[in-house]
Amino acid sequence: MTPTLAVFLFSTATVVLIGAVAVAVQALRNERRIRGHLAVAERELHAKDLAMEQMSLANAEDLRAREHEALVAVQAAEERTAAQLEAAQETTRAQVSADARAATSNAVRAFGTTVVSLGADVGQVVSNALRENRNDEVYATLTRIDHTVQQMIRQAQAYVIVSGGLPGRRWPQQTVGDVVGGATGRVRDYLRVRTGHCEQVVISRAVEPLVHTVATLLDNALRYSPPSSFVDISYQQGHHGVTVIIDDAGVRMSREQMEEARQVLSGERVIDINALGPSPRVGFPGVAALARRYGFAAYVDGPNIYGGTRAMVFVPAALLVTATEVHHPKHAEVPEPVAPQPVPEAAAPEPEAVEHERTTGGLPKRTRRAITPADAPADTGGLARPELAAAWHSGSRHGRAAAARSTKGHDS
Repeated sequence: MTPTLAVFLFSTATVVLIGAVAVAVQALRNERRIRGHLAVAERELHAKDLAMEQMSLANAEDLRAREHEALVAVQAAEERTAAQLEAAQETTRAQVSADARAATSNAVRAFGTTVVSLGADVGQVVSNALRENRNDEVYATLTRIDHTVQQMIRQAQAYVIVSGGLPGRRWPQQTVGDVVGGATGRVRDYLRVRTGHCEQVVISRAVEPLVHTVATLLDNALRYSPPSSFVDISYQQGHHGVTVIIDDAGVRMSREQMEEARQVLSGERVIDINALGPSPRVGFPGVAALARRYGFAAYVDGPNIYGGTRAMVFVPAALLVTATEVHHPKHAEVPEPVAPQPVPEAAAPEPEAVEHERTTGGLPKRTRRAITPADAPADTGGLARPELAAAWHSGSRHGRAAAARSTKGHDS
């Protein structure tokens, strides 16, 4: 090998080596650059991963918040729906209850009105029969029927009044004494009533309400007092009106019963027919309803001077007229049948013939009659009829026995 060739080969080898070194250096640089890019890419990817993770967490929180809001909204909607449903059910129940109460009141009022009307018809028939059979043996029976019919009408009127109706009867002007007399004719044991006179005159529209009120309080006093006692009626005339005072010697109300009666009669506690239960006592609620409607007042108090109960009816001046304004109608103008005077309870026969009694305005009235003392010789001739006295004696015993068996509260 020549030196020239060796130099050439050496040079060529040197150039190749240098090229290889250059390529290696360049490759190393490229590798470093690629690794740098990869590291940057990894860092960016990691940052993006972190950002994505943070975004995911934020989105998850937002999603949970939205889910919670949606749940709260659903619950609120359910509560609103339940409240609306409950309100609708309550309204429906209230409406159904009101309709049922109104239907009950209307039914009781219609039935009571029918009974009052039929009772008035029966009273008219009995009154005509009494006029035709004044000296007949059936007179006592007819009189007892008429008296019973008047009591039936009063009871039916009480149900009508408590159910929101009106008394239904209308009378001309009457004195307060005649009002009390008419009320006395509507109670069972009327022979035990002792009353005085009062010439103050009541206006026409208030006569029947006051008659019903006094009759109810009288019946209450008679029902819960001994059959041997009397019920006294007195009057207190004042500047603002007249007070009818009813005193009995019977069973007193307890403190609770007195307070309940005071609340009912004063109107503090309004009671309708639906609140009276299966065994309604319509006496005091009926009186209270009439007092509110017509402007008078009723009270109960006790004990009175006899140790019993005192009932009072205050008739204001607005329901009274002066003597110059009093109108005395003829008997033909009276719309109601006349109630006869029954034979009083007595062991001896009556001393005179029984007469039909009524007020100047035609209001049926029953009064105590003078009777022959038990130790006096009985006159069996003329108009005296012992069988009638015996019939009334039997009827009164029955009435007193029924009153004695009653042990409930004072309100009839």
